[in-house]
Amino acid sequence: MLLATAGITACQGDATAAPAGAARIVKDTDDEAVIELSDGRRVSLRYQAGTGLLERHRSAGGKPWSHSKTVYATEADPCRGIDLKANRATVTVRANFGQYCRDGEPPMESVAAVGTGGLGKWDTHIAKDLDGWDRVDIARNGKSATFSTKSSAVTTTLDWRAGKGFGEVATTYKKLGERFLGTWRAEDGSHQVTFRQNEVNVPASATVETLKGPTCKVRMDLINIWQDRVQPRGAKVLEGEKTTYCPPEEFNSEYVVTDADGPMELRNLGDTTPLVTYRKS
Repeated sequence: MLLATAGITACQGDATAAPAGAARIVKDTDDEAVIELSDGRRVSLRYQAGTGLLERHRSAGGKPWSHSKTVYATEADPCRGIDLKANRATVTVRANFGQYCRDGEPPMESVAAVGTGGLGKWDTHIAKDLDGWDRVDIARNGKSATFSTKSSAVTTTLDWRAGKGFGEVATTYKKLGERFLGTWRAEDGSHQVTFRQNEVNVPASATVETLKGPTCKVRMDLINIWQDRVQPRGAKVLEGEKTTYCPPEEFNSEYVVTDADGPMELRNLGDTTPLVTYRKS
């Protein structure tokens, strides 16, 4: 669930006191969020089943709300919660849609939207199968904003600029620790694993190749990276055919280097018993 935030204050339920000049959330439910800007205007974003994401606003002093406009049209089911954030006259929105999303399934359509000035026009970006934007940061002058999401392997960002709108989604992969880099030979001499560091927009990789027996050479992306362990995914056969540990079992294996100067082990996830022990060549 995405919880609403605004400036330096985030509140749920009825309106509560906020520091002078700060935007504040005055309503936060599964289907609607309302934010009050520092100039007293209020902005509402809400889900409407079968229609999508709707916006309306009103000027300070409790004047009538504007007619609702569609910020994003979709027939997909909405997820829980809408995130609103504001700085000066810039308002950002994060919202998500997807089948069974309210039952715990990840979103399939992630909305990033920005409204400025009189809020008559909204810039909108839709990301498919992103699993939602984790946060958004608005510049102090309100003229730019960055939506982002981060995992154990990758950081994805989307920049917005006043007068230009949204740019392209940028993906930066986590760097592989120095302790892994290089070639590791299995103690039984059957095969070796070589780890390589790639460019920021390409994941690090590992190549496994047999040294005796049937020929096998595969390349794998390193999707989950921590200081002492990595998990390979998406093995692609470069030569020969797959064989034992070439590649290791996907989604159930990880390479572990506990000590920076020690050996490397191939393990099943959740198991400390090594399947193979390697020494750096």
